[in-house]
Amino acid sequence: MSEASDLSGPSQDTHPLIDEIPERLHEQHIFTTKTFGFLIHPNIPIPPRSSHDGSPTTLKIADIGTGTAIWLLDVAKTLSATTTTPAATPPTYQLTGYDITDSAFPAPETLPPNVSLRTHDMRVPFPEAELGTYDLVAVRFVSSASTRREWGQAVRNIAALLKPGAGWLQWIDSCNFALYNSVPGTSRKACREIYDSVQKAFVPVKGEGDGDGDEVVLGLMMREAGNVRREAVFRDAGLVDVHEDVFSTDRLQEPGLQLRDKGTRNVIVCFLGCLEGLVGVEGSGWSSERIERVKQEAMREIDQGVYHTLDQVCVVGRLRSLDD
Repeated sequence: MSEASDLSGPSQDTHPLIDEIPERLHEQHIFTTKTFGFLIHPNIPIPPRSSHDGSPTTLKIADIGTGTAIWLLDVAKTLSATTTTPAATPPTYQLTGYDITDSAFPAPETLPPNVSLRTHDMRVPFPEAELGTYDLVAVRFVSSASTRREWGQAVRNIAALLKPGAGWLQWIDSCNFALYNSVPGTSRKACREIYDSVQKAFVPVKGEGDGDGDEVVLGLMMREAGNVRREAVFRDAGLVDVHEDVFSTDRLQEPGLQLRDKGTRNVIVCFLGCLEGLVGVEGSGWSSERIERVKQEAMREIDQGVYHTLDQVCVVGRLRSLDD
């Protein structure tokens, strides 16, 4: 699930599972954290105060689509360094990472004692013992292309993990892939062939569903035509204090990071991995030879200055209480 799995349901006939390559996941985490400027959105009050009687509190934080657990481990280090409660009653932290597969999990013996990793598919309800117990649940890059209905079901499943009135959901994902030239006269043909083919094969088309909610609202492979009202999905799931931030990846201008070059290659390789799944599928038009051809041509275009941008979307909200 980490980084760009689909929300569409158990079948993989129409949506790809994107390979969890640790190096790519770590690079994505670094770029995204620098683009946003936070691990936890500043609207979210973390860490909280100790309990009313002054006794220590236990903060529960979950990371959905945890992959290599890099976000969770960064949060663990950051919270340990920035806790502001009195020394006699510091909060403790219980950090849990969930993913649909354990293929990218680090070895258990390398994890801090308060960090645990579990497999779970967020498209189905979480175990009853976990419901209503989390102060913060973060989700990162789990959607390749999700419709309003699909995303709404996942949001409801995850919102059920939150403490009523106090638990926050933070969802980060990408959309609005666009290709640009930085040098006059250079080609974008191969890069566009890759992206257009991925969108045609894997992005749901509005009108194919059985009613309202079949429009794509989030995901790496979507093109956003206008305001798709993502905040409404959170509110419909019982969340309040909802806020959305959208930053373009070109917001970050640090030459040493080589964001344009590395980020573009990262996504092209990711999309080619999706197209490799179509090799041998009757009528797809994709073969190993075509994959290799467009890969070489796309990398030459990137060498000549072609680059992409993405919108990085962060939506946060607090689970309402009876008093809200």
